[in-house]
Amino acid sequence: MAPATGAEPVPMETLLAMLRKHNKSGDDTIGGDEVTGLVKALDGDEGYWTEARLKSLLEGFGLDKGRMSLAAFARVLYDGPQAALYELVREDLVKLMDSPDWDDGSYAPLLIRLAWHSSGTYNKTDGTGGSNGATMRFSLEAGDPENVLLDKARELLENVKVKHSWISYADLWILAAYVAIEHTCGPRITFTGGRADAPESKAVSPGRLPGAERGLADGMEVDEDGRMKGWENLAAHIREVFGRMGMDDKEMVALLCGGHVYGRCHPHGSGYAGAWVENPTFFSNEYAADMIGDKWIPVMHDTKMPDGGEVPEEVRPAPGKRQYIDLSKYMPDEEDENKEVRAAPDASAHPPGRYRCVSQWVNCREQPDVTSDIQGRFVQNQELSLLAVKIFGTAIRGLTERGGWVSIVGSGGKTLFERMGDLEMNMLKGRYRARTAFGAPSFLEPRLGSASGKVAGGLEFTVAEIVFGEGLDAGAVFGKLDVSWVLLYSPEQGLLCELIVEGYNEKPRKPIKGQTGHQMMLVSDMVLLWDAAFKEHLQTYADDDELLKKDFGAAFKKLTELGCPWSKEFPGVAGGRPVAPMTGCPVVG
Repeated sequence: MAPATGAEPVPMETLLAMLRKHNKSGDDTIGGDEVTGLVKALDGDEGYWTEARLKSLLEGFGLDKGRMSLAAFARVLYDGPQAALYELVREDLVKLMDSPDWDDGSYAPLLIRLAWHSSGTYNKTDGTGGSNGATMRFSLEAGDPENVLLDKARELLENVKVKHSWISYADLWILAAYVAIEHTCGPRITFTGGRADAPESKAVSPGRLPGAERGLADGMEVDEDGRMKGWENLAAHIREVFGRMGMDDKEMVALLCGGHVYGRCHPHGSGYAGAWVENPTFFSNEYAADMIGDKWIPVMHDTKMPDGGEVPEEVRPAPGKRQYIDLSKYMPDEEDENKEVRAAPDASAHPPGRYRCVSQWVNCREQPDVTSDIQGRFVQNQELSLLAVKIFGTAIRGLTERGGWVSIVGSGGKTLFERMGDLEMNMLKGRYRARTAFGAPSFLEPRLGSASGKVAGGLEFTVAEIVFGEGLDAGAVFGKLDVSWVLLYSPEQGLLCELIVEGYNEKPRKPIKGQTGHQMMLVSDMVLLWDAAFKEHLQTYADDDELLKKDFGAAFKKLTELGCPWSKEFPGVAGGRPVAPMTGCPVVG
């Protein structure tokens, strides 16, 4: 809690004691009317707490339907009611972040791009453009070819805007990106609210965002180092775009190294194709490391690869577009192909149970076959219940309770999951979905025999009790549904019902876009490798992922605050009411 100047910090326990002293409820709770009165009293004549903001606060804490504990309310006051209000929006943004309906199973990259492009129009000379205004709402700016497909991001956020009508689009777009970055293991960026939505007259004409091929010579001619002719013009263009916003080389390289870890290009959108990195929904320094460490070749739609084959579909640009693709992934070095042959591993040390991911991220595939479709990914420290374990080649694979198989030990011998203990019944309770077309049988008792009924395929149901099969039924898992027991899993029939996990499979999973691991770079990315000053920073970030996380967070915050009332670059009268991040109690200090 931030005390008044010269005052000692006041513990939250002191604040809670004060609230209890004046509380008349008798049950240590506080209601909506009382909260409204207190918050408005704190507001004074400022007018921040509009009806819309109060509605979000009360509904977010369930005060529209009942009362909340004084301890919970003390935490709201301790952190600051305004901070609590933005935290409620954060919670709703997290809920929409992951979905099998978009690309690689996440909307995070799309939301990061929305914030970047809404901010990247800023001009330090006259103060026009930037995130303070959300002028991509209007056709002039939305129609910029560089903003293609961002209508999907704006549409995605509309329900959050409706629920929290008090927040401006300008603030919502930036907060969504901050949440997306943190959700994908990137830096947590402190959010400052106060951006205002500008009228259509403030929309920015196309041309301020960087072009991926600006200044290049026509054709596919390259120099002896594989650089496209005219690349120096493109490097100058990139510098000019970021310089117009007041950003230097280091900040620019940090933004590209962190920002282009995310997402992929689409031939039906920008015309380019593919992802920059293998896992485009996870923050890392792979963009920088691969650009420096791998071999890259220029391609067009109809280019023939060195072995005579076509450009892989996943990274094949639309006709007329030029990009680079990772030759190291297309044609692995001979030493990579001739790795030492490993004997089949012993799976006895990896029985079914609770496991924790110890790798940065691990693919989850539909079948134990490591060539089957990738349907999702798990990241470091995520915990899973593995119902079955199987040796496939030189890998040990486990069947997850939510569907799909992961490598416990990879084909090369690397441990990807560590066992934490036996399966726990409590961890398997919850909502399930019958995942096969023929459904799942049910029994009067939790043991196999003649089925008394079945759950239809696709049906969702709640299981409040779990029983593990014994004796001849060992390995089977039963879930209680009303008065019957549904077979969720058996060694003979496999996984019949999948546990529905929030943020993963509220909708049934389906194959993600990135199945082959092929990677691409735009020509505007490659100039970071070719320009000596850019490359110095690129190498630094290739060597130090923690430094990249720190510098990317700082650069992205600066980018998204350019032209905002509280930023030092703000040229004139505030267009919105700045709200500093509140970390102190407004009552005691």
